[in-house]
Amino acid sequence: MSDVAATLGVTQTAISHSVARLRVLFDDELFIRKPHGVEPTARAVQLAEIAEQVIESAVRMLGDPVPFEPARMERDIRICALDYEVALLSDVIETLRLEAPGMRLHLRAMGREASIAALGRDEADIWLGFARDLPTTLESVELFDEGYRVIARVDHPRLANCTGLDLDTFCAESHVVAAPGGTAGGSVDKSLRSMDRARSVAIMTTGFLSALDLVSRTDLIATIPARLAVGRADRFGLKLFDPPLALRPFQVAATWHRRLSSDFAIAWFVDHLRKALGPMSNARMTY
Repeated sequence: MSDVAATLGVTQTAISHSVARLRVLFDDELFIRKPHGVEPTARAVQLAEIAEQVIESAVRMLGDPVPFEPARMERDIRICALDYEVALLSDVIETLRLEAPGMRLHLRAMGREASIAALGRDEADIWLGFARDLPTTLESVELFDEGYRVIARVDHPRLANCTGLDLDTFCAESHVVAAPGGTAGGSVDKSLRSMDRARSVAIMTTGFLSALDLVSRTDLIATIPARLAVGRADRFGLKLFDPPLALRPFQVAATWHRRLSSDFAIAWFVDHLRKALGPMSNARMTY
């Protein structure tokens, strides 16, 4: 007992009292006196093994975190996004796979309210979208600012040789309107109303990708996010124009629940998106 007391820096009496309390707690002698000292009982040996495991776990918990290695990660990441955000992911998916081959992305087509609810119920890890007025339980980081482009097919009968789009021409053409929320009346129509103007809407769709396809096959035009227009103009055979009216840019953000704030995989994934989807270079913006 004296050696134990010296090691722990307490008195021998304190050790004796502690052992007495443990004997009552575990209903076992724990130590049996022998001529040469004391010998632990079988129960004491068992408890010692358990205590050693507990101490090792505590040391790991309080020690420095294990460095995060994307290449060794095996992880499902559940993402809420509409078709525009999914298209953005497809632009960076190859670098994601190269750096984190064990990452598996599960994409769910969900709008703002459904995504926020899914994050709260732990049914999703990240929501990609226009984050504003979020609940205090959520955190977000802005990935980039997004603007708009007007698209028409390259052989459009009235716009093929047009070098710029004026407001009269814009309003005279028939439009495809992509309304992911299911209702029309976005920033384009608000801006037109402020000038006492209006456009003719021929088709309303819930997805930007379907708007791209429709414009590529018809004489309709559409106003869509710039990155989507620039990145897929060649694939869909599109001609791009600057909008002939003032449209406020919007911010695309990654949002997650605060319970994941210390999740290294989520932090790495969001940071990867932020770097990969940063400001578009002048070369990518030319058309």
